[in-house]
Amino acid sequence: MNGRLVSKYKNNVIASKKKHIYARLLDYFALFVVTYLLFTVFYAIAGRLPVIDNTARKISDQNVEIAEYIDSTHLQRLNEKRTALLSVDDGAIKYVESIAKTSAYVHDLTFPVKNEEGTFNEVVVSIEETFVNDVINYDLDDLSHYYKVFKKNDPSLNNYTYESVDYKDDIDTYLYLKIMKVDATKFVSSDNAHLLEKGNGISQYTVLTEENTKTLLKYFKEDRANTSLYNEIYLSFINGAKYGIKDVEKNSSDYASLMKVYNEYYQSLSKGVFVVYLISYTFAYAILTLIMRLIFKEWVTLGQKVMGLTMVSTDEMEPSVYQLIGYHVLTYLFFFTSSAIALYFMGMVGVLSSKIFGVVSLLSILLGLLIFNVVSLFMPLFNRNNHDLSTLISRINFKDTKEFEGPVEDNNHGRDEE
Repeated sequence: MNGRLVSKYKNNVIASKKKHIYARLLDYFALFVVTYLLFTVFYAIAGRLPVIDNTARKISDQNVEIAEYIDSTHLQRLNEKRTALLSVDDGAIKYVESIAKTSAYVHDLTFPVKNEEGTFNEVVVSIEETFVNDVINYDLDDLSHYYKVFKKNDPSLNNYTYESVDYKDDIDTYLYLKIMKVDATKFVSSDNAHLLEKGNGISQYTVLTEENTKTLLKYFKEDRANTSLYNEIYLSFINGAKYGIKDVEKNSSDYASLMKVYNEYYQSLSKGVFVVYLISYTFAYAILTLIMRLIFKEWVTLGQKVMGLTMVSTDEMEPSVYQLIGYHVLTYLFFFTSSAIALYFMGMVGVLSSKIFGVVSLLSILLGLLIFNVVSLFMPLFNRNNHDLSTLISRINFKDTKEFEGPVEDNNHGRDEE
């Protein structure tokens, strides 16, 4: 005799495919909810530990360094408090206004400024408000600063080849015509009298013709009947800024070094978060399993109890310890895919990029488990005893506690004799 008891559910029918699937779904989402709740508690505690707190501080400091570097390119600028980068769209809005003021200054036109009464005063544009003011560092002209100063002085970026043509000796053509794709006919010619008199050597593509200047100035007087010129200049800035940003991300050695350090810190923090989540998940699984055992005196899960199911060995005996361990280990692994949902809702999707084994990320592991989990979920639809992967491998059947195959027998004290 091996001491195993015949299951008291020997005469109960195999659980239906529908109940089997519903039970697993209930267990899956119950585990997800409990894990989510435990994680909020455990993470709050772990966040105070030096190993995580210090890494988070390092990431924050590195973010500041990266933002400062990006600001130095002028492709995106920090706000006045230097706490966050402004968007490319913010830069485009400022650029169009600067083009309008620069063109107005060169053509001796006034700029409309709204007063408290809601009307507009025609104000003379000062040189300090225009691109003419600084033709060495281009402090107001962000794109010229990047392409004519920053890019030129950085060996890793100093490349002006576009479509196999090198424009290092003609940066204006490279920037304005090739990258920004401006319409040259909207701007003055290089020999324009006003440009030569007041332009101080700025590019002709930053000064609109007098007629177009007047058209653009209407926009700033809230005359929006025709916004095509405004939109055209706005879009040209977007083209130049986005191209420059890609240039920095792809070619800048300084940016690559900053990002390398950031990624190292981020990977460290992500692994810490992953460990906290794994602990939360393990606790949740153990709690749900043990509570159900204590309450109902059987090794039954919440989903199985709700659906009126129980587990028996495929030979109609009570499941052995090894079968139960096998079943729960497999279910533990398959259900861990719920972590992707939890991390998404908690705004921690980046944790999925954590490298768990060498170059193998958490996301790739979860995708692999998800395939097995989906296959396991729908397996009952395609086999006679309605097995999923966990029950098939551990040789367990789900039985319906409310439906019987024949007369009920008292097998509580039966033994499997060999």
